[in-house]
Amino acid sequence: MNSQAKRDANANLDHVMNGTVTMATVVNNKGDDVINGHSIDDVISSDDVAEELMPVFAGLTSPRKYVPHWYLYDTRGSELYEKLVHKSPTYKLWKHEYSVLKEHGDEIASKISSPAVLVELGSGASSKTRLVIEAMLKRHGSFTFIPVDIAKEFIEDCGRQLEKDYPGLTVEPYGGLYMDGVRHIAARPEAKMLLFLGSSFSNIPLVEQLKMMVDIRTRLGEQDRLVLGLDMNTDREALSRAYDDQWSPWLRDNFICRLNQDFNGDMKKEKFEYTFDFVENPVDGDTPSYIQLSLRSVGNQQVHFEKLSLDLDFQDGERIYLAEGMNYSCKWNLKQLRRLAERSGFTVEAHWTNNENTYCIVCFAPADTIASSA
Repeated sequence: MNSQAKRDANANLDHVMNGTVTMATVVNNKGDDVINGHSIDDVISSDDVAEELMPVFAGLTSPRKYVPHWYLYDTRGSELYEKLVHKSPTYKLWKHEYSVLKEHGDEIASKISSPAVLVELGSGASSKTRLVIEAMLKRHGSFTFIPVDIAKEFIEDCGRQLEKDYPGLTVEPYGGLYMDGVRHIAARPEAKMLLFLGSSFSNIPLVEQLKMMVDIRTRLGEQDRLVLGLDMNTDREALSRAYDDQWSPWLRDNFICRLNQDFNGDMKKEKFEYTFDFVENPVDGDTPSYIQLSLRSVGNQQVHFEKLSLDLDFQDGERIYLAEGMNYSCKWNLKQLRRLAERSGFTVEAHWTNNENTYCIVCFAPADTIASSA
């Protein structure tokens, strides 16, 4: 088990006896975690559970049950997501972002010099990114595209198709989490443009967003740029239609299927309801409004995960959240974005919005100082 995964899992072991998990757990005075007198490494074998899945265990055994957001994006989950965002009549984020990229792709490509490297965090199928790729090829000629995504096989397939479609494009897929990808490309000498589209940055827990921005900033040079796609829609009625039950096949059915497969579980999809909430914050504050997504237990029930030797008790109405933090998707305004840039060592070099001003693409340029304590 790697150190971060173990810290994530061990951080929650002292909560296992809170009545929601029927597994005897003791944390000794030295801070070592033991289950029935054994360490977590003895109880949960790496032969049974992959190291990268241990943060899922941490979330399941937390007092506020959750799963890391990246866990939803296995190959099947990525396919379901792409299908939904393309075809949904009410979830318009993909369409809004596409319209901004189509109109302003040339301007975005102009923000870095040649030779250039394009990096996309959480790339998925890179369907909208094709507009930026086309603009980059037009302006910079041949260049390298590095898609970063947890679904490695999926982006490798997409990368091969991109190379076929665009002569002069070299695709180097990288399978991993967002910051793994940032560290992976940090030492490259070319001017780098980091794309973080689909409002994916808004799914980072609120308490970690500033730290992530600072971490990215420390790995960029003055010639590099960070380009975020961010939702600005705070219309409660429109959001309730956008995040309705159309998400259940992905966020409930496929998610539960994966949990059962990964951990030999008996979780039943019909015993959980997909739920949506909108938390609205003051527009003049630094904290954006945000969405919460969860599954709500229908009745009292117990779920067993054989590979984890774990029984989870759910009370009627109890939720398991589909993200690490309180937020799933933040809804920003420009004041909040400028404040975020200022505190993390960036400046807002440019921004572009759709006609309805409900979606924004922001180009952040490195500033001289980082004022994260402000």
